[in-house]
Amino acid sequence: MQTTFEDAHLIFGRWQEEARPLRVKLMSNRLVFEATGTVGEYTFSMLQLNGPAWQFTVPIESAEFQFSDPREIPIAAVRDLETTKYEFGLAIALPTGDRLVLLEIKSAEEESASTNDDDLV
Repeated sequence: MQTTFEDAHLIFGRWQEEARPLRVKLMSNRLVFEATGTVGEYTFSMLQLNGPAWQFTVPIESAEFQFSDPREIPIAAVRDLETTKYEFGLAIALPTGDRLVLLEIKSAEEESASTNDDDLV
């Protein structure tokens, strides 16, 4: 689902403030980078992501944002697997033509609660 620049910034703020772990995947014609990290800093023109041994900053001015919720995946087997691992995510089409995907990783407590909720159905 297409989301606004402002909504994306609210999500970045939450991720930064709560230091939520993210699955980070940056894809370009010459590179695919995958890691786990957090939001460092962000402004209306850039987003900085950090990991234990890496850091990068991408331009996000004029980027397009798409919100995703794993509970909305139509294929049940994929939906079940993804909802145990991730809360929600943002896909960012960067002005350079590259694509950045950020998925909020569920904490152990959230995974346990999700599994227990499934047992109730």
